Amino acid sequence: MTTAEFWKSYLKATNQKAENAVYSGELVFEDSGFTGQTQLSLVLSGAKTATFTPFDSFEINRESIPVAGEVYVVLDSEEEPVAILEVTNVTVIPFNEIPWDLAARDGENENLSDWQDKMREFLEDEADLCGFEAREDSKIVCEIFRVIYQNSNSSQS
Repeated sequence: MTTAEFWKSYLKATNQKAENAVYSGELVFEDSGFTGQTQLSLVLSGAKTATFTPFDSFEINRESIPVAGEVYVVLDSEEEPVAILEVTNVTVIPFNEIPWDLAARDGENENLSDWQDKMREFLEDEADLCGFEAREDSKIVCEIFRVIYQNSNSSQS
């Protein structure tokens, strides 16, 4: 199924008209050292409800910071659409000030220390790739989202 067909099935299932619906683009859940399919499984199961991206990555790549209300089609590793999610909140916060209740929404770690270690490694990798300095007080864009539609073929744990 194409992304356009998937979007149309979402609109039909939710009784929305195309001209009134928000379509912000496509998302693929990938991370260095972490398989995208595993992250996608966390999203589809509801365990992962947030992403964390260095603010500098947006700035250097000249990308807009997401805003609440944006709606994305989520693709799997085969670039097949499997879900639609809505961004419900976006916060920019220094890395060293992110509390566990927010970090836990990443869905991948058991405690704040483990999450910080993983995130610190990601921050350093992004800094090397994009050309900025990774610091403990680096600003992080925290996107909170919810899955609002899922392909009936997607498995939800």
